[in-house]
Amino acid sequence: MKKIFLLNLSLVAVFIFSANAQTNPNWEYWTSNRLEIKKGMSAEFEKAASLKTKKFNTTPETAISTYKVMTGPDQGKYERIQGYKDISWFNGVNGNEGMKYWMKNVSEFVNQNDGRIIWWRIKNLSHNWNPESKPTKYFHRVIRIVKPGKLGDFWRFANRITEVYKKHNFTGIQACFNVVSGGNENMMVFVDAFNDFTDQGKFPDTDKSLKELYNEMYNGSYDRDLEIYNDALEMWGRQKELLSLVPEATTGM
Repeated sequence: MKKIFLLNLSLVAVFIFSANAQTNPNWEYWTSNRLEIKKGMSAEFEKAASLKTKKFNTTPETAISTYKVMTGPDQGKYERIQGYKDISWFNGVNGNEGMKYWMKNVSEFVNQNDGRIIWWRIKNLSHNWNPESKPTKYFHRVIRIVKPGKLGDFWRFANRITEVYKKHNFTGIQACFNVVSGGNENMMVFVDAFNDFTDQGKFPDTDKSLKELYNEMYNGSYDRDLEIYNDALEMWGRQKELLSLVPEATTGM
């Protein structure tokens, strides 16, 4: 049974990460835009972006979140995020009234737009992530660049971690995203979302660590699986940054 499970998992990974699968009608799509604001104009940008959000981003279909990068080389930049979309949503994403308003009233404060990135959320590697939840105050954005041909090794460890979370009711919130368009197709981004720095997720029913629980579920293979996972990543492909919510420029906040 174990061999059958591992074989099926490998086949799933090969299918999901096929280089030919650029889009999929069954995927859940997300978009992000990272913006560098003109020096000294962050307050003006936030005010203008907030007015635009309150005017044009008021429904679940148009909802948007705005975060500010707090650490790393992009510190001070803003990121506008929309999610939970199907493929048909992109038919009407350009040229609408909200975009026209943005170009007229908000773009004057933007020094540079790094360009839209389209993502799909890998639900198998996500935990406690759902559209009913409001955007959290903070999230860590953990970037992993996977070596060509090593996506299966990445998937194996990441999927098992998520299974440990599910079995032991981990209270943290996590999602994993992969680039569809606009970036490195081998870039995986984990988003670990939270509202309180003192509580970023825990196992409520046990004092055991993640490693201990993993070893119980997978025959003591944590260290070996972690080594395989690390070997699947590019040496330079590890980054982490903290982002903070801008409530006024976020739908429903």
